Parts: sequence; structure tokens; C-alpha cells
Amino acid sequence: MKTKTKGTLAIAALGVAIAFVFVFLRSASVEAAYPVERARVSLVRRAWNFAAGAWRGAAASVEAARLKREVAALAVLRSDIDRLALENARLRDALGLAAREPGKWLAATVLSRDGGAAGVGRTLRVDRGSLHGVREGAAVVAPDGLVGLVVAVAPHTAQIALLTDPRVKVACELEVARSQGADSSSPLRGIVSGGTDELLVVRHLTPAGHVAPRARVVTSGLGGVFPKGLEIGTLLDLREDETGLVREGEVLPSVDYPSLEDVFIRRES
Repeated sequence: MKTKTKGTLAIAALGVAIAFVFVFLRSASVEAAYPVERARVSLVRRAWNFAAGAWRGAAASVEAARLKREVAALAVLRSDIDRLALENARLRDALGLAAREPGKWLAATVLSRDGGAAGVGRTLRVDRGSLHGVREGAAVVAPDGLVGLVVAVAPHTAQIALLTDPRVKVACELEVARSQGADSSSPLRGIVSGGTDELLVVRHLTPAGHVAPRARVVTSGLGGVFPKGLEIGTLLDLREDETGLVREGEVLPSVDYPSLEDVFIRRES
């Protein structure tokens, strides 16, 4: 009986030992797997974060490219709006000029420019000629003022000498600062002609009268070629000799010749 009891106890003890060993080994295996599992999770998370970051970066790049295209499109649209505004203003000025003397002015488009050391040019060629009623010696204007004179005519085109061309001479009047009691019926007159590619020269000024600072220079109408009152430019300076009898000065033209696209040629009635 005692032997049987001892055997049972031994078996029970062995079972407990085996169970203990199993639990220990299982715990040890779990602990052993911990570094591997941690490394796996860390690797998976890093891979996911990298992929997500790459996706977000690609999406941001696409969005940035889209915004850049939209900004460029808006810039082009703004440029078009500004260009159209300038074109509308130019056309309104042109219509206003033509409305002053209906039927007197023939619109012409600038085809080319010639001459001028600084690239400004002293002559223009336009798309109107003798078949359109253009004649040599006709005055040419723009909304800003006097442009020049027709010097050559073909059936479909005409050549215009700008005011900067020495061949063109225009009788002019200047604004005068007069003292009280001065005779206001005698304007200060002179002759404007070409000076440089950018400036004109006014010569042969009448000695009477004090010229106002930045005086306006306009056509006097003398000679019958250019109508009276057309804008020529602004007097920049005035030089005179010791006697005060010989006076001349430089004039900044009111017309920007390099930007001319259209002009108006005066037609005889």
C-alpha cells in the first residue's frame, strides 16, 4: 500500500514538474520572441509612415504644381486684361480725335520703321496710299499729338517723316508767362525741327515774352500745313545769347514714337 502511495506521489510530482517546465519554456519563448515582434512592428510602422509620407509628398507636389499653373493662368489673364484696357483707351483716344473733324482724318496702321541711330526711327511706313486719298505734305497725328508729315506716297502705302526728322519744320507757339499789362495778343512763336532721336529743337523764338516753366508747345497754324493747336511737346530748357535776341531750346515730344501702332493722316476736303 505504501509502495502504491509513493508511486502516485512520484507521478504527481513528475506531472507538476513537467507543467512547471512547460510554463517556464512557454514564458521563455514568449520573452525570446519579444525583440523580434518589436522589431517587426517598428519596421512595419516605419514602412507605413514612409509610404504615407511619400504619398502626402506626392499629393503636395501635385497640389503645388496645380496652384502654380493656376497662378500662371491668372497672371496671363491679368496681362490680357491690362492689354485690353490699354487697347480700349487707345481706341477711345483715336475715336475722340477722329470725332473732332469728321472726314478730315484717315486712320492708318504702322507697317514698319526706318532710320534712327538709337533704333527709334525717323520715318514710318503705313498702309494707306494714294488710292485712299493720301497726298504728300499731309499732316500726320496721333491721339497724343503731332507725329510728322507725309513725304512719299505709293498706291497702297505712304512714308511719314517724324518730327525728329530734320526735313520736318513746324511753326509753333509756346505758353508764355506774362506780366500785368503785357500784350496777350502776341504769343511767343518759333520753329520746331528735329534734334536727336528723342528730342526736338525749337529755334527762331520771338524775343518778347517770358517762357513759362515746362511750357506746352503747340502748332501755330501758320503756313497752312498743320492745323492750329496740335500738341507738339514740352519745353525742357531755353538758351539765349547775351543780347537775348537769339533763343532756342529742347522740346520733349508728346508722342512716344516707338510705341506708335496707328496714326491719322489729314485729308484735304
